[in-house]
Amino acid sequence: MKPQWAIEPTFQLPIQATKDEAISRFQTAMQRKGDERLYMAHGEYAEFHLEPEMHRLWSPHLTVYFTEGTAPERCALMGRFAPRPNVWTLIWIFYLAFFCAIFFAGIFAGSQWLVGEFPWGLAIVAATAVLYGGLFTASRIGQSWCSDQMDLLRGRLDGILVEAGLKVEG
Repeated sequence: MKPQWAIEPTFQLPIQATKDEAISRFQTAMQRKGDERLYMAHGEYAEFHLEPEMHRLWSPHLTVYFTEGTAPERCALMGRFAPRPNVWTLIWIFYLAFFCAIFFAGIFAGSQWLVGEFPWGLAIVAATAVLYGGLFTASRIGQSWCSDQMDLLRGRLDGILVEAGLKVEG
């Protein structure tokens, strides 16, 4: 059993239907749900969201899309849990800023060392690496805190698949 903090946010479901048939049936089932805030389908792509009152800072949404399968009468449904776009963007801005700080502080420290000065720029590299690790750890903790919401969204996807009459292999 995996520890709760080791949630894998990406999954693939093999479907016993052609891609076009699966998309058509899936979209029909999504449209029957009626609530466009929670269920959105656009061609081979769909999203599942939580009710606004359930949102927390780390709340996920589920995106799924259909791909061609390994056999002519098969397709696959690829799914990914991700934070809301505003949170996701902020996380990647921090990752980019930390990477740039490490890179340029490392160049600065190397320059200091080459001219015979004490390379105190390495302290910036170390401090930023600690911040980078902290952000990674916070991301994993946030994933574990939203596992109940991930289960809810996955249950909604499973319900749509059943309602659409799409059989998952395995």
